[in-house]
Order: sequence, then C-alpha cells, then structure tokens
Amino acid sequence: MLVTSRDMICDIKPQILTPGRKMLPLVFFFLGWVAPATLSPWDSLTANIAVVEYRPLHDSSALNNNTVALNTKKYVEIVKSASPKKLDLIVFPEAGLRDTPETAVEVRVSDNPCKSASQADVLTNLSCAAAASKTYMVVNLVEKSKCDIDNAGDNCAKFGFRFYNTDVVFDRSGRIVNRYRKYNLFGERDLDKPDEPEEVVIETDFGVRFGIFTCFDVLFKRPAQDLLRKNVDGVIFPTMWHSELPFLTALQAQQMWAHAHDTYFFGAGTNVPIVGSGGTGVYRGSRSRISGSFLAEDTFQTFFFESVGGKVPPPPPEDVDLLAEQMSNFTIFTDTSLPRFASFVVDTAVKNIQKRLCHGEDDEDEFCCDFDLRLSLSESRSDLPFYSYLLVVFSGVRSFRGMYNGGIQTCGVVACLNSSLSSCGRRFARYEEVQWPVTFEEITIQTRYEEGENKTFFPNSLLSSIRPIDASDTYWTGERVGEKSVKRTFSVKKPQNRLFTFAIYGRNFDKDSPAGSGKGSSRILTWLLLSCVVFLSGFSIMQ
Repeated sequence: MLVTSRDMICDIKPQILTPGRKMLPLVFFFLGWVAPATLSPWDSLTANIAVVEYRPLHDSSALNNNTVALNTKKYVEIVKSASPKKLDLIVFPEAGLRDTPETAVEVRVSDNPCKSASQADVLTNLSCAAAASKTYMVVNLVEKSKCDIDNAGDNCAKFGFRFYNTDVVFDRSGRIVNRYRKYNLFGERDLDKPDEPEEVVIETDFGVRFGIFTCFDVLFKRPAQDLLRKNVDGVIFPTMWHSELPFLTALQAQQMWAHAHDTYFFGAGTNVPIVGSGGTGVYRGSRSRISGSFLAEDTFQTFFFESVGGKVPPPPPEDVDLLAEQMSNFTIFTDTSLPRFASFVVDTAVKNIQKRLCHGEDDEDEFCCDFDLRLSLSESRSDLPFYSYLLVVFSGVRSFRGMYNGGIQTCGVVACLNSSLSSCGRRFARYEEVQWPVTFEEITIQTRYEEGENKTFFPNSLLSSIRPIDASDTYWTGERVGEKSVKRTFSVKKPQNRLFTFAIYGRNFDKDSPAGSGKGSSRILTWLLLSCVVFLSGFSIMQ
C-alpha cells in the first residue's frame, strides 16, 4: 500500500487521520460500501490569516518595561495596519516583545483584559487591538504563575512564581481563549519547563481547528507530533529560530514538518539576522508554500494567507540568485556533528550514480540509504568557485548547540566548499562569484526502517536562496515492507541547479537526553547579548 506525505502509515495505524481532514461515517449499501471520504475546511475556506516576521525594537534606557511597551505599541500598529484586510487571525513570533521574567504577566484563560483591566498594560493593549480589529491573535510572552505547595524549582524558591514561555490566544472580542506553555526549552534557564507537555487546540469561528507549539518543539514528539492525534486542521508556530546548515535552516525546518504531516503550517519568526534568527512562512502540507520569506535585513513584514472559497493565489516566482545574494550576510550556523557522518564524494563527471551508504555509532543503530542520481555538467571557469557534493549518512546522537541531545538518522546530498566533509554546511563568501556547473537531473533517496511511534522522518531540501525546494516539486512516499518495516522515498520532479541540500531527515526520540546541568542561556542573558550585538554592529535603535 502506497501512502504519500504522511509520517504515519495509514494501514498501520488507521486511527490516526491526516491532519486537517475529518472522517465521515461509513455509508453501507446492499451491494457493498462506499469508502470513507475526507473533508477539509481549507477546501471551501474564506479567510485572511497573517503571520508576522518581526524585528524587536530596543529602548536605550535599559528599562525592560520600556522595551516591552515599545514592542507592544508596534504590535498594535501592525494589527491596525492590517485591519483593511479584515483579518481572521494574526500570529506574532516568539520573543518579539523582548520580555523577561522581570516583566512577566499573569495569564487567565477566559479573561478579557480590554474590558476588565483597571489600567493599560501589555495584555490590555493586545486584547484591545484584537477587539478593535475583530481578529483572533496569537502573541508570545513570558507568563508568571503563582507557585503552590507542589511546585519546586529555583524560581518558586526565589520569587514565588514559575515563569513560562507562553503563547497567548485572543479571540475577536479580545478574550483570552487559550494559552500554550512551551515544553522543549532551548536553554532558557530562567524559565520553567511545564511538568507535562500541553496539547492545545484552538477552535475558531471560521471552522479551522489549530494546534500550536513553539520553536524548538518542532523537533520533538511531545507535544508537536502527539498533537496530530487531536485531528487538527493546521498548526500555529511562533519561533525565534537559529538557522543551521545543511538540514535545519528556518524555512527548511518549517516546510519539512508541514510536508511530512501534510498539514497547513503558519510560522512566524523573530528577525535578528546577525544571530541567525528569522524565517516566516505559510505552507499547505505537500502542496506549495503560499507566502513567507527570510528577511535578510533587520526589519519586519506581514505575510498573508488569503483564501476565497478554498482558492488561494499562487506565490509569486522567486529569483533564487537574487535571494541568495541578499542572504549572503545572514548568519547561519553549521551542524557540528557533520565530521562524524559517513560520506562519499560525488564525481560530477559521472552521469549516473547509484550508491548505498550506511552509518551507525553502534551496531544497533546502523542506518542505510540508497542514492540514485543522474547529473549533467556544464563548462566552468578555473578562476571561480563552485560547490562540490557529498553523499552523507548519520545515525547517532547529536547536540543541539549544547542545549539538548537528540537522536538523529539522516542521509542526503549536501553542498560543500570542497571534497572534504569538514567543508560541508558552509557557504562561499561572495555569492555573485559562485558558478553552478552541476545540475541534478534526477535525485532519488530511499531508506528503510522499523516503524515505531518514537521515530519520524521528514523530506528535507534547500536551495542556495536558503529556501527549500517547493514541496509540490518533490515526491515523498512511504511504503510498508513486511510487518514492521517502512520504506521512505524522496525524489525531485524536475532538475535542480542551485542545490544545497536534498535529504531524508529523521529523529529517533528514544535516543534523546538532556545536555546536562548548567547548559544554555537565560532569556535575560540572550537579550543582553543581542543588545550588545546591536550596539557593536552599529545598528540604529528604532524608536
């Protein structure tokens, strides 16, 4: 049985439905039965949804309250400026308010701060903005919650509160209808991890049920993948992502999750290019990305998803080279586990390459992939640089920049500065001088693995523009082999000439573990470092 664009094989776990689709009852007739049909609210939806890429503003007074107020005011202006589009939902990114535990607020679901607050504060101003524009709104902030006798931890002992990285959901009246507390913290030592992950579903009056999770959560089973069991129609994703080559740049990570689970995905990113943060997009699962981008300069922009009767305008064509040049100074980190990968240098003079490559840090973890490539080669100049390509595979545990250890099983074609593995995941300094003699006419990657609820695999790709290949230009399939195995195939539909990455990226959650005590940075320290970066780099302070 062939199943496309799904992480779970339908005939293996039939109770798990494709997100965004509701199962109709079986209809039986005398001579047989009609197969169950699926309905999606997106097929007939009329709605306007906005996601915001936002560059946090900074107040030079060093007073945290002033900075939070400054960014809150800007949020209100953004909502107001989008009001002519009659928004149904607007999503702001993680950490955009630049708040800390010092400026944390208490969040009470069902409260309407615009109607009940005695004085204007962050929640009141945001609530009133949602009410004035009659839109649902999602805002990320630091929440404080009073400790009780069962609570433990440094914050309870010192302050009597727990502090959470929280997404607050307002409805059209300004009422707080839900909130989600981030479970997988990326460092953030001054914040508290919830005792259990929350699987939050947001019901809307326009017929779409959204799940929600934040940033680093996207790489974990709980709550992101478990949330799909609630049959949500789409996902809201506030993030302050730190892009990493070759597999985890921001739009690349967003699309791979949306594509693998064939669900609508609304990502809103905080924009700080000098520390590698940015990337906002709207995705339609295995279909095309609708809108969104990297903003290579410190700024903000609102991207819109506009559907009329289920019809959505196609995105404008992109100039890959122009976008790549704009991204030249955008900071992108490199996966530090790359030197441990098994690799094979692609001989670009050979037109057809078939290769099996395996890796495992112990016998139980061996992971193999089969590559089938067809290449063409154009003339190149000896005085200009061009990328070499390596086939790579890895099965083991990597550190996510010292914040957490995660089990990884991945394989792919990656661009490198030369034929050495240590040069992969890096870019030439001057994009305008790079030549592209290698065209991948065809790429097919296959792997086989034992199914299990603690493993998941994603279709992963990247062009030189630091955007993924559009999902609609690839094939991603899963096929059951025997009783316990699944074969995954990822391939291109058309030739690719500006390729950075084409891979199957897998997570083995059984191998996950904390990085150890003392790792990571606090939210306060993060903002202090960013403030220093702003000052030292000569950025102007926006008032």
